[in-house]
Amino acid sequence: MPAVYADLEHVQNRLDEWARRNFGEDRPSYHPLLGAIEELGELAHAHLKQEQGIRTNEDHEAEARDAVGDVIFYLMDYCNIRGWSIAEIITETENEVFARDWTKEPGGWFC
Repeated sequence: MPAVYADLEHVQNRLDEWARRNFGEDRPSYHPLLGAIEELGELAHAHLKQEQGIRTNEDHEAEARDAVGDVIFYLMDYCNIRGWSIAEIITETENEVFARDWTKEPGGWFC
């Protein structure tokens, strides 16, 4: 396993310990799922305002970066509750995506 995936597993394990301590053993998986969706909305908001060049008193770049990090952590927590390794999921997806050649068989973007 590449080191970056081992690092992801380490962070995912730390998050699991933290979440169990703070939110309990029986937290429902829809909580982090809804959190990820909310953060995606914040990311879209920051990106849109930056594209529109409005609300220039806000730091859209920082807000977008924060939202991306939050989405990743919420998805890690979702995976923890479901008993999934995010590193394994990323590896599986990586293999599928990089095996595709959209120039020869167009039909989408990643999926």
